[in-house]
Amino acid sequence: MVYHSPGKELVTMTDVDAAIQEMFQASHVQVMKNCSKLSKIFLTAIVYELYKTGMGETTFEKLTMTILCICSSNGEAFPGWDTLLKVGCQLGECRIVLCEPGDRHRLQKLQFNFPRLVLW
Repeated sequence: MVYHSPGKELVTMTDVDAAIQEMFQASHVQVMKNCSKLSKIFLTAIVYELYKTGMGETTFEKLTMTILCICSSNGEAFPGWDTLLKVGCQLGECRIVLCEPGDRHRLQKLQFNFPRLVLW
């Protein structure tokens, strides 16, 4: 039995479907869907680090070690530090990732540029 109070509407499957469609039409989701395989690995590593540490940001060095583990466990060649810096900069240009200035190299901090609730 569903409780229905006067004056309040129930959420229907149509409402749920509309919300899901709206979520997948978000600009950051569209950019992520259309980025390169290496960029997706990079983003996956950020998500992994955020789950692992519970922090909102991570360093490029930690991210690189995570990418190394992901690549080796999936039979992918490690792309190298320079390539990963370039990927991080490209994601920063798209505003998917917020990055500190590149002169910090290994200690550069990175974080997503959208609410953490999207990931959970």
